[in-house]
Amino acid sequence: MIADGLKAGECLPLQKSWRHDAARIVEELFRGTPAESWDILLDLRQHFLDGQDWNKTLNLFLLCRERLEAEQYLPFYRLRRLLAESLRLEASCDHGHLVSLKEVLRRRHRSLDDVTRTVRREIFEHDLRDLPRDAIQLRVVESKA
Repeated sequence: MIADGLKAGECLPLQKSWRHDAARIVEELFRGTPAESWDILLDLRQHFLDGQDWNKTLNLFLLCRERLEAEQYLPFYRLRRLLAESLRLEASCDHGHLVSLKEVLRRRHRSLDDVTRTVRREIFEHDLRDLPRDAIQLRVVESKA
């Protein structure tokens, strides 16, 4: 017997989460996707399951979306909804112009760096402040359940 009544060789059942739902949606993409895109889909699926680097996960999602959404709209729509409910953006400084991840996903950004440039431009246009290039650092974090 091991801790908590488990016998040797037994594993705790995995808790199903939104990350597993996202990985399943990515798996559905393989059927209608050219083989040359499978590597990036596998990377995206693994990042969803790992749940360690949400910035990288968002960048992979945006790259896949840019390449594949025209032919696979519905799965990407479902992924966008799931991401908007499960992740959020955080900024390194309080500047009052941070849009929600839901709004970011509605737009056609190519990367998190692209989102950061857009936020910097909006701050400059509305506040007439010129912030240093590294003053705004955005990161993606998992929302609290």
